Amino acid sequence: MIFRITQRLARKIKVTPAAAVPPHENPFLDWTANLFMVSRWQCILLTNTKTLYSAVLPGKGVPNERALVECGMKALRDNMMLDGIANIFDMAIAPDLESVSLCKAGDRSVLASMNQLIYQVKCDLMEIGHPLPLVNHRLNRTIMSKLKYHFPVEEFSALANRPRI
Repeated sequence: MIFRITQRLARKIKVTPAAAVPPHENPFLDWTANLFMVSRWQCILLTNTKTLYSAVLPGKGVPNERALVECGMKALRDNMMLDGIANIFDMAIAPDLESVSLCKAGDRSVLASMNQLIYQVKCDLMEIGHPLPLVNHRLNRTIMSKLKYHFPVEEFSALANRPRI
């Protein structure tokens, strides 16, 4: 499993990530993570690099790499359970949680899409006052230009139904 992390997140968890690597052969095991602030709260956006399926989790309580992986995967599993696609996590992601490598985030189009999602998260949390589960639900039902104007949750689900070559 690959976690592509931003410099800001790398400083927070006190790691030096490896150079950016090519995409993982299994798209379910390639994630990009970014640290951002909402008012005075640290938040982490964990996004699937191919489908932009995302989960937001609190940054508090994530002091190192191990905590990032554990908290990130728990938030992702909880989010997928609410979306009715927890079986994808159980079959495609959970078996490979033992081997996680951190590298630099390199794909600018993914980072640009994540910045768009971060803006939405900030609006939902601060201006509208939605709770975090609802923010995550709305986040994956946002039309994204990188996905040719499809929803991340639909792309993620469709990826599970595609035959592997």
